[in-house]
Formats: sequence, structure tokens, C-alpha cells
Amino acid sequence: MLEVKSLSFSYGDFSVEDVCFEVREGEILTLLGPNGSGKTTILKNIYGLLKPKKKCVFVDGKDFHSLSLKERAKLAGYVPQSHHPPFPYTVLDVVVMGLASQLGVFESPREEHYQKALEKLKLIGMERFKDKPYTQLSGGQLQLVLIARALVQEPKVLLLDEPTAHLDFKNQVKVLGIVKRLAKEESISAVMTLHDPNLASLYSDKIALVKEGRIRALGKPNEILKEEILEEVYGVPICILEFNGFRLILPKTEVV
Repeated sequence: MLEVKSLSFSYGDFSVEDVCFEVREGEILTLLGPNGSGKTTILKNIYGLLKPKKKCVFVDGKDFHSLSLKERAKLAGYVPQSHHPPFPYTVLDVVVMGLASQLGVFESPREEHYQKALEKLKLIGMERFKDKPYTQLSGGQLQLVLIARALVQEPKVLLLDEPTAHLDFKNQVKVLGIVKRLAKEESISAVMTLHDPNLASLYSDKIALVKEGRIRALGKPNEILKEEILEEVYGVPICILEFNGFRLILPKTEVV
């Protein structure tokens, strides 16, 4: 289980203050809010790419940031918002790179490492691309490979920064569907950032609404995705349409 207790961080004139939540095994929590609200900053603080003001991140009761890089890699995997491949490595090689922290300085990956990487590609349905150059993948395929690279560490926590950024509708659904399946089947605690409340509603067990570095509301999607709360967070009039058990969240200016 992931626990975040009073996470605070600041740089320049922006700050994140008193962020608290927990994510149990098999759960997905989405940090939801507009651009610039602090979602990515919170995620980077959890992973340790940014340094919070005090101890505040615990995985299975362990102070995550006090652990060695190797120990942290076994507990949490991070999927960045975007990645620009510098060299045409094969897809399989890119996934194996996820094990870099578990290898010695002069140690090369062994057959067992490649086999493990192939297993993760199979898990997300990308094994047929194992020999394809990473630079030739579509946006959706690239995002799935980054998820496989994080999964090869067999983490207990998966952190995903805007996993649907720059993807078309089909690939948004595919990527988030795989994240949801992995959380349930692999008993992973997942935290992801999104700015679309409709996607968050469909693929989250819990949602933390973020505005100006603070969590404004936290709970199940149907509990906090209310018109008045969303209007306060996004700063635009909101209309929620409900039909056949589904909810569609729209700016009122788009409702005809």
C-alpha cells in the first residue's frame, strides 16, 4: 500500500501543501485537475524526482525516500508524460533498461533479464514488437512500452504522469484499460495524473481533485465529480448529463 502523509514542496512562487492520501493494492487513484495545478509535481515528489520538505511517502510502511535506489526500484515504477527516444534501440532492449538499477556497474543484462522483459511485453500485448526500433512506434505503442519498462521491475506501486497525453481516443482507452487491468490482476497500487474528468471517472477507484497545489476533494468518482466542485477546480461552468448509468461531464457552453 502507498501512503502519502502531508506532502509539501515549493519552488519559486508555486507550492504543494499538505497532500494526503492512500492507495491500497489493486486500486487506482487519479490526481485530476487543470494544467499547472500541481499534479505532476505531486507525482514527482512521490517518486523522489523532486525532494519534499519532510518524510511523507511510505510503501508497505517503509519510508520510501530513505531507501537505496535499488530498493526503491523494486517498490515503485515511474512512467513519464513524454519520452523522446535518442537512439533506435529495440523495444525489448528498452524494456530491459528498466532493470538497470538492479544490475552492477559493469554488468550486462543476461538471458533471464530479456526473458523477464518479454513476459512484460506479453502482459500488455506488445510482444510482437519486441524487435522493432523504439523510434518507429506510434504514440500509443510507445506509452505501452514505457509501462512495460516500469513493470519489469515488478513494482508494488505504479506512477503514471498523463499516460494519455498526445494520444487519440482509441489509444487513450487502450492504455487506461491496460492500466486498470494490471492494477487488478497484478495487485498494484497505481497513481496517475489526468486532466479529463470523463476518463478519470471511468478508470479510477478514487480521485483527488487538485487545484493550486492542494487537494480540494478526495473520494470515489461518483462522490466528488459534482458540478459545483468541478466548477471550482476548473473555473468554468460544468454540466453533468446522466443516462443509462453513465455520466458525461461537459462545459455548459458545449451543451445544446
